[in-house]
Amino acid sequence: MDTQGFILNMNEAFHLRFGYLLEDLAGKHLSVLFTEKDKAMNKPETEVQNVLRYGSANDENYLINRQGHQVWVTGESVLIKDEDETYIVKVVHNIHAQKQLERFLLQSHEFIETVFESVDQAALLILDSRLRVIKTNKAFLEIFELDNPVAQGSRLTEIDHPFWHNPEVKQQAVSYLTMNNKTTEKIFDLKTKSGVMKELAFRAKLIEGTIDAERKLLIMVKFVS
Repeated sequence: MDTQGFILNMNEAFHLRFGYLLEDLAGKHLSVLFTEKDKAMNKPETEVQNVLRYGSANDENYLINRQGHQVWVTGESVLIKDEDETYIVKVVHNIHAQKQLERFLLQSHEFIETVFESVDQAALLILDSRLRVIKTNKAFLEIFELDNPVAQGSRLTEIDHPFWHNPEVKQQAVSYLTMNNKTTEKIFDLKTKSGVMKELAFRAKLIEGTIDAERKLLIMVKFVS
Protein backbone atom coordinates (compact mmCIF):
# COMPACT_ATOMS: atom_id res chain seq x y z
CA MET A 1 0.00 0.00 0.00
CA ASP A 2 0.99 3.63 -0.24
CA THR A 3 1.20 5.76 2.89
CA GLN A 4 -2.50 6.62 2.66
CA GLY A 5 -3.54 2.99 2.65
CA PHE A 6 -4.32 2.57 -1.06
CA ILE A 7 -3.47 -0.90 -2.38
CA LEU A 8 -0.69 -1.10 -4.97
CA ASN A 9 0.10 -4.79 -5.26
CA MET A 10 -0.43 -8.22 -3.72
CA ASN A 11 1.20 -11.63 -3.97
CA GLU A 12 -0.09 -15.00 -5.14
CA ALA A 13 -0.59 -16.24 -1.57
CA PHE A 14 -3.11 -13.46 -0.90
CA HIS A 15 -4.99 -14.45 -4.05
CA LEU A 16 -5.04 -18.12 -3.03
CA ARG A 17 -6.19 -17.43 0.54
CA PHE A 18 -8.82 -14.77 -0.13
CA GLY A 19 -9.71 -15.08 -3.83
CA TYR A 20 -8.93 -11.55 -4.99
CA LEU A 21 -7.23 -10.69 -8.27
CA LEU A 22 -4.94 -7.68 -8.44
CA GLU A 23 -7.46 -5.82 -10.63
CA ASP A 24 -10.06 -6.24 -7.87
CA LEU A 25 -8.00 -4.26 -5.37
CA ALA A 26 -5.39 -2.13 -7.16
CA GLY A 27 -6.00 1.54 -6.44
CA LYS A 28 -8.62 0.85 -3.77
CA HIS A 29 -8.28 1.75 -0.12
CA LEU A 30 -7.47 -0.89 2.49
CA SER A 31 -10.94 -0.31 3.98
CA VAL A 32 -12.57 -2.40 1.21
CA LEU A 33 -11.30 -5.47 3.08
CA PHE A 34 -12.91 -4.47 6.40
CA THR A 35 -16.42 -5.11 7.70
CA GLU A 36 -18.90 -2.23 7.90
CA LYS A 37 -18.66 -2.37 11.69
CA ASP A 38 -14.87 -2.02 11.64
CA LYS A 39 -15.07 0.79 9.07
CA ALA A 40 -17.52 2.64 11.30
CA MET A 41 -14.90 2.41 14.05
CA ASN A 42 -12.23 3.81 11.66
CA LYS A 43 -10.05 0.73 12.07
CA PRO A 44 -8.48 0.93 8.58
CA GLU A 45 -7.49 4.57 9.07
CA THR A 46 -6.20 3.88 12.59
CA GLU A 47 -4.06 1.03 11.28
CA VAL A 48 -2.44 3.29 8.67
CA GLN A 49 -1.87 6.05 11.23
CA ASN A 50 -0.23 3.64 13.67
CA VAL A 51 2.11 2.30 10.98
CA LEU A 52 3.18 5.82 10.01
CA ARG A 53 3.64 6.78 13.66
CA TYR A 54 5.32 3.67 15.05
CA GLY A 55 6.71 1.91 11.98
CA SER A 56 4.46 -1.13 12.37
CA ALA A 57 1.01 -2.20 13.56
CA ASN A 58 -0.67 -5.47 14.44
CA ASP A 59 -4.34 -6.33 14.19
CA GLU A 60 -6.76 -9.20 14.49
CA ASN A 61 -10.17 -8.87 12.89
CA TYR A 62 -12.41 -10.00 10.06
CA LEU A 63 -11.30 -9.63 6.44
CA ILE A 64 -13.94 -9.68 3.70
CA ASN A 65 -12.86 -12.18 1.02
CA ARG A 66 -13.74 -11.94 -2.67
CA GLN A 67 -16.92 -13.98 -2.10
CA GLY A 68 -18.07 -11.49 0.52
CA HIS A 69 -17.52 -13.84 3.47
CA GLN A 70 -15.97 -12.74 6.74
CA VAL A 71 -12.69 -14.50 7.49
CA TRP A 72 -10.80 -14.10 10.77
CA VAL A 73 -7.26 -12.93 10.13
CA THR A 74 -4.29 -11.60 12.00
CA GLY A 75 -2.02 -9.11 10.30
CA GLU A 76 1.14 -7.07 10.65
CA SER A 77 1.69 -3.88 8.71
CA VAL A 78 5.24 -2.55 8.36
CA LEU A 79 6.54 0.73 7.00
CA ILE A 80 9.13 0.17 4.26
CA LYS A 81 11.33 2.99 2.92
CA ASP A 82 13.70 3.00 -0.01
CA GLU A 83 15.54 5.87 -1.66
CA ASP A 84 12.55 7.14 -3.61
CA GLU A 85 9.34 5.78 -2.05
CA THR A 86 7.72 4.78 1.22
CA TYR A 87 5.30 1.85 1.31
CA ILE A 88 3.23 -0.10 3.80
CA VAL A 89 3.54 -3.87 3.51
CA LYS A 90 0.82 -5.88 5.22
CA VAL A 91 1.27 -9.58 5.99
CA VAL A 92 -2.05 -11.36 6.55
CA HIS A 93 -2.62 -14.80 8.10
CA ASN A 94 -5.91 -16.69 7.85
CA ILE A 95 -6.78 -17.88 11.38
CA HIS A 96 -10.47 -18.60 10.80
CA ALA A 97 -10.28 -22.27 11.83
CA GLN A 98 -8.46 -21.30 15.04
CA LYS A 99 -11.14 -18.71 15.86
CA GLN A 100 -13.93 -21.23 15.30
CA LEU A 101 -12.26 -23.55 17.80
CA GLU A 102 -11.82 -20.72 20.30
CA ARG A 103 -15.51 -19.82 19.95
CA PHE A 104 -16.55 -23.42 20.60
CA LEU A 105 -14.37 -23.54 23.70
CA LEU A 106 -15.81 -20.27 24.94
CA GLN A 107 -19.35 -21.54 24.42
CA SER A 108 -18.48 -24.68 26.35
CA HIS A 109 -16.44 -22.88 29.01
CA GLU A 110 -19.26 -22.28 31.49
CA PHE A 111 -20.30 -25.94 31.48
CA ILE A 112 -16.73 -27.23 31.65
CA GLU A 113 -15.98 -24.92 34.58
CA THR A 114 -19.12 -26.12 36.36
CA VAL A 115 -17.98 -29.72 36.00
CA PHE A 116 -14.49 -29.10 37.34
CA GLU A 117 -15.53 -26.79 40.14
CA SER A 118 -18.20 -29.25 41.32
CA VAL A 119 -16.47 -32.53 40.62
CA ASP A 120 -16.43 -33.46 44.31
CA GLN A 121 -20.18 -33.01 44.66
CA ALA A 122 -21.37 -33.75 41.14
CA ALA A 123 -22.09 -37.21 39.81
CA LEU A 124 -20.53 -37.58 36.37
CA LEU A 125 -21.68 -40.21 33.90
CA ILE A 126 -20.41 -40.77 30.38
CA LEU A 127 -22.71 -42.65 28.00
CA ASP A 128 -22.28 -43.86 24.45
CA SER A 129 -24.85 -43.21 21.72
CA ARG A 130 -26.86 -46.25 22.85
CA LEU A 131 -27.05 -44.82 26.38
CA ARG A 132 -24.72 -47.48 27.76
CA VAL A 133 -22.36 -46.57 30.58
CA ILE A 134 -18.75 -45.83 29.70
CA LYS A 135 -17.58 -44.29 32.94
CA THR A 136 -18.75 -42.82 36.26
CA ASN A 137 -16.92 -40.90 38.98
CA LYS A 138 -16.70 -41.41 42.74
CA ALA A 139 -19.37 -38.79 43.46
CA PHE A 140 -21.80 -40.80 41.32
CA LEU A 141 -21.53 -43.73 43.73
CA GLU A 142 -21.95 -41.43 46.73
CA ILE A 143 -24.97 -39.50 45.46
CA PHE A 144 -26.81 -42.63 44.38
CA GLU A 145 -25.61 -44.59 47.41
CA LEU A 146 -24.19 -47.44 45.37
CA ASP A 147 -21.98 -50.06 46.98
CA ASN A 148 -20.24 -51.07 43.74
CA PRO A 149 -19.09 -49.19 40.64
CA VAL A 150 -21.43 -49.30 37.66
CA ALA A 151 -20.25 -51.89 35.14
CA GLN A 152 -19.10 -50.53 31.81
CA GLY A 153 -21.69 -51.26 29.12
CA SER A 154 -24.63 -51.22 31.55
CA ARG A 155 -27.94 -49.75 30.45
CA LEU A 156 -29.32 -46.85 32.45
CA THR A 157 -32.10 -49.09 33.78
CA GLU A 158 -29.46 -51.56 35.02
CA ILE A 159 -28.01 -48.99 37.43
CA ASP A 160 -29.06 -50.13 40.88
CA HIS A 161 -31.09 -47.09 41.87
CA PRO A 162 -34.78 -46.20 41.26
CA PHE A 163 -33.77 -42.80 39.85
CA TRP A 164 -32.38 -44.45 36.71
CA HIS A 165 -35.50 -46.59 36.30
CA ASN A 166 -37.62 -43.47 35.83
CA PRO A 167 -38.75 -43.26 32.15
CA GLU A 168 -38.56 -39.44 32.30
CA VAL A 169 -34.88 -39.61 33.20
CA LYS A 170 -34.10 -41.88 30.28
CA GLN A 171 -36.14 -39.68 27.94
CA GLN A 172 -34.20 -36.66 29.11
CA ALA A 173 -30.92 -38.40 28.32
CA VAL A 174 -32.22 -39.33 24.86
CA SER A 175 -33.22 -35.74 24.22
CA TYR A 176 -29.68 -34.53 24.94
CA LEU A 177 -28.40 -36.69 22.08
CA THR A 178 -30.58 -34.80 19.60
CA MET A 179 -30.19 -31.23 20.84
CA ASN A 180 -27.28 -30.21 18.60
CA ASN A 181 -24.87 -29.90 21.53
CA LYS A 182 -26.99 -27.39 23.45
CA THR A 183 -26.96 -27.56 27.21
CA THR A 184 -30.12 -27.31 29.32
CA GLU A 185 -30.94 -28.22 32.89
CA LYS A 186 -33.77 -30.40 34.24
CA ILE A 187 -34.74 -30.84 37.89
CA PHE A 188 -35.72 -34.29 39.21
CA ASP A 189 -36.64 -35.56 42.67
CA LEU A 190 -34.43 -38.14 44.36
CA LYS A 191 -35.42 -40.23 47.38
CA THR A 192 -32.47 -41.30 49.50
CA LYS A 193 -32.24 -44.65 51.29
CA SER A 194 -33.20 -42.85 54.49
CA GLY A 195 -36.39 -41.62 52.84
CA VAL A 196 -35.37 -37.97 52.46
CA MET A 197 -36.55 -36.26 49.25
CA LYS A 198 -33.95 -34.10 47.52
CA GLU A 199 -33.83 -32.20 44.24
CA LEU A 200 -31.25 -33.10 41.61
CA ALA A 201 -30.13 -30.85 38.77
CA PHE A 202 -29.65 -32.99 35.65
CA ARG A 203 -27.45 -31.53 32.92
CA ALA A 204 -25.67 -32.99 29.91
CA LYS A 205 -23.53 -32.16 26.86
CA LEU A 206 -22.15 -33.98 23.84
CA ILE A 207 -18.40 -34.28 24.34
CA GLU A 208 -17.23 -36.13 21.24
CA GLY A 209 -18.24 -36.48 17.62
CA THR A 210 -21.31 -35.15 15.90
CA ILE A 211 -24.61 -36.80 15.11
CA ASP A 212 -23.27 -40.27 14.45
CA ALA A 213 -22.52 -43.55 16.22
CA GLU A 214 -19.33 -42.17 17.77
CA ARG A 215 -20.90 -39.43 19.84
CA LYS A 216 -20.71 -39.61 23.61
CA LEU A 217 -22.74 -37.88 26.27
CA LEU A 218 -21.48 -36.41 29.52
CA ILE A 219 -24.19 -36.20 32.19
CA MET A 220 -23.73 -34.19 35.36
CA VAL A 221 -26.10 -34.67 38.29
CA LYS A 222 -25.82 -32.63 41.47
CA PHE A 223 -27.99 -31.70 44.44
CA VAL A 224 -29.76 -28.36 44.10
CA SER A 225 -28.42 -25.99 46.73
